[in-house]
Amino acid sequence: MSATDYSQWVGEIHAKVKIFRLVFLQIGASNEPARRALLGSNSKLLTIQSYLEGGAGIDCGTLILDQFESLTGRNESAHMGQLREKLFLDLKANIGVILLSRAPRVAFPAVVGSSLLDDASFARAPAQRFNGVDEWPTCSEDGLGPEEVLHRSLVELGPEVCASLDRVVYEAQLTDQEALNLLSARELEALDGAGLTSPESGARLWNIPWHLSPLKMALDTTIASTTDAQHRLANISDAMWKIERLIRREVRRMAVDSWPRNWRTQCLNEDLKRKVLERATESAYIAATTIKQVRDPLEWLSLGELLQLTENPKIGRLGLEPPQWRQFRDQVMPIRNRLAHMRTLHPEDEANAVKWRRVLEARLPN
Repeated sequence: MSATDYSQWVGEIHAKVKIFRLVFLQIGASNEPARRALLGSNSKLLTIQSYLEGGAGIDCGTLILDQFESLTGRNESAHMGQLREKLFLDLKANIGVILLSRAPRVAFPAVVGSSLLDDASFARAPAQRFNGVDEWPTCSEDGLGPEEVLHRSLVELGPEVCASLDRVVYEAQLTDQEALNLLSARELEALDGAGLTSPESGARLWNIPWHLSPLKMALDTTIASTTDAQHRLANISDAMWKIERLIRREVRRMAVDSWPRNWRTQCLNEDLKRKVLERATESAYIAATTIKQVRDPLEWLSLGELLQLTENPKIGRLGLEPPQWRQFRDQVMPIRNRLAHMRTLHPEDEANAVKWRRVLEARLPN
């Protein structure tokens, strides 16, 4: 297996550092030979942890900070603010810095100091066109299997990008350019950095077959193997909790106003009464024989079942018009479903959940 000469590319990276001073270089599993060539160049090399603990250790020249992807972790990301302060002091001292990362910029959580990623100029491995994963440098030069390399590349992209890929290639069943057209600019940048795509003559081409079958197979394994919670999970869960509690509180208030003594039985149809009693007795109310003995039957309804009650004139639409409730169902119910089944969350889920929480907080009385 012939080795590629990466000296020209390494020189271009160092030239870019001299111009921009701070460069974010995404390069990982798809091109390990290029990583080794850079690490073997005449530069000071430190891990992020070593740099935070001891500083740059040089007065001038280029500093490579390796393992930058470690800051995507929930606990480690808290160091981003400290890192930004130290880096800008060193940049003022005429040191050029390469942030060497296997993870793309989009994989890092928005925390104090994460604006550092926007301040840095982006760079990637040498832009090359390939017809399949077996042609990627890590496969063709190092001899690793294409399935393993593609899986590693997806893991490095992170769950957010994988969720977007899942949406376009599995849920929407798109291929080739149509799949790329639905991705954001930062997601496309991530694919370029991972070697999955290459910009060429103003376009972007896949470095795998256009039908994306290898990608779909690798996504299947990668997403199924993911066990760490996504960064947005806490905010989304908080917003969804508030949304459901707000709706339930208002439905209960309207039911009590309409049927002061018998609201527990009057607000539900016979089918929902049966389901609620069955769920309650299986889980908590073991001795209950009637729905009247359940403190709050509404707590045993799904969000979809809860929304059905707003069609009752005595409950009402809680301040939202039918088109707004349809939009709510379209945007919020899929998030609720993903949370219920512990599926990968989509990048837009946080914005939609927070938006509807604020809408309901504004529309429903305290």
